[in-house]
Amino acid sequence: MIQYWNTVIEYLSAKEQVEGTYDLTILAGNSLPYLADELVQLYKQGRTSKVMLVGGVGHATPFLAKNFEELGISVGATSEAEMYLTYFKERYGLSEEIFLTETRSKNSGENARFSLAKMREHDLAPERVLLLEDPILQRRLRATFEKEWRGFGSQFANAVPMIPYIKTIDDNLTFEAQQLNGLWTKDYFLSLVLGEIPRLRNDRNGYGPKGAGYIGSIEIPTEVLSAYEKLSTHYHYEYTR
Repeated sequence: MIQYWNTVIEYLSAKEQVEGTYDLTILAGNSLPYLADELVQLYKQGRTSKVMLVGGVGHATPFLAKNFEELGISVGATSEAEMYLTYFKERYGLSEEIFLTETRSKNSGENARFSLAKMREHDLAPERVLLLEDPILQRRLRATFEKEWRGFGSQFANAVPMIPYIKTIDDNLTFEAQQLNGLWTKDYFLSLVLGEIPRLRNDRNGYGPKGAGYIGSIEIPTEVLSAYEKLSTHYHYEYTR
């Protein structure tokens, strides 16, 4: 089963080569503090002109708080964007004035829609935009931004520092990259993976034009669909849109 999981995970991560500099980098709400470290490195290296934190309170919020607590960072019961601001201040000594922030969005659609409103509010029109998100949600996030920002003139790219390939999935979930162990609970991680393919499908139950219309039409490769179907017959997951 491991190879089927990793086939789907690699597809969902949609990793791309990050080249040159970007007008804006957006860190969308998730549960993974290491993405904040990646954002800081991009900023310090001069790879991005502006940085933006997008995230209110959603399904990842309690997991993000737990992961920060385990790093010794007390973030309190706040939005995901505010948790990241606390982390940047305590770990790196960075002022919150560096960041554009959006603290109301609860899902990918609102991440894209509310961040676009911020661009207009600040009279910004970034041409090259880099996206950071939980890698399992990365492909859908980009598709959502491309749908919501259509006509705005921005080109998007995915920043994926590590693809979370699974090493074991028996009693414990472990990853090939050991630094990822413990960042997701087993049930949460598997629910993320198994929930994404139905959302990406362009049918009446999916997020494409034939369904909810949150994203454009995506053609999922046959080998990915085959791997997903094998997983679905073995693991129980109740998909709700």
